[in-house]
Amino acid sequence: MKIDILKLIQYIVWYATDRGTKLTTVRLVKFLYLADLNWAREKNGEILTGWPWRFVHYGPFCSESLDTIEKAYHSGFIEKGTYKSNFVDEEYNLYWCSEEPDVSERIPLFIRSPLNEAISKWGDDTYGLLDYVYFETEPMLTAKKGDFLDFSKIRKFEKPIEIKMRKLNPEIVAKGKEILERLKTQYKQELASRSRGSQPIYDEVYYKATQLLDEEDLVGELSGEASISTTGTYEH
Repeated sequence: MKIDILKLIQYIVWYATDRGTKLTTVRLVKFLYLADLNWAREKNGEILTGWPWRFVHYGPFCSESLDTIEKAYHSGFIEKGTYKSNFVDEEYNLYWCSEEPDVSERIPLFIRSPLNEAISKWGDDTYGLLDYVYFETEPMLTAKKGDFLDFSKIRKFEKPIEIKMRKLNPEIVAKGKEILERLKTQYKQELASRSRGSQPIYDEVYYKATQLLDEEDLVGELSGEASISTTGTYEH
């Protein structure tokens, strides 16, 4: 089943918005690349969008992604704000979507789950996202600048081997629980005994430290030196 790419864009932007993040163009493009990556992993190298991804701007890029994002905005699937950059003399876009799209549950789990994880992890971390797509996605590993990306290089995840556990004898299980309860009781008794035999020391250094921590305008790092000397015996 093919997915409407405009609604996929809406889902990605909504999921980020729902977690308090507005997406930049760079991050949104990379999440669309990851959608293609995970589709190809399940579909033997076929990609969802059909776009000609190349190693161009910050790793995977294609002009079709920008055109489709703009179409999603003009079609009302997502919202966009344009802002002045604080670092260079140009503007940048941020995208958000407040309403959950009706396509959410129809996106296959093998796409939705890794996308959700990636958005949660890198939704507001451009450098982390770029580092991941550059160095940990198969089409990029052997690509050179300007190359089209080969999604047939993607490895399909192997299904984990099911391990069947041997059923334990109910008598053995009951005996184990009994031993565990005895150990817990013994541990609590020893802990209580140690608490009675070793009381905490509240000296001048302790009170000074707690006073500093209680001050609301405390800034910076708390530093200093303290030495504690104790004498006495401990009986067990």
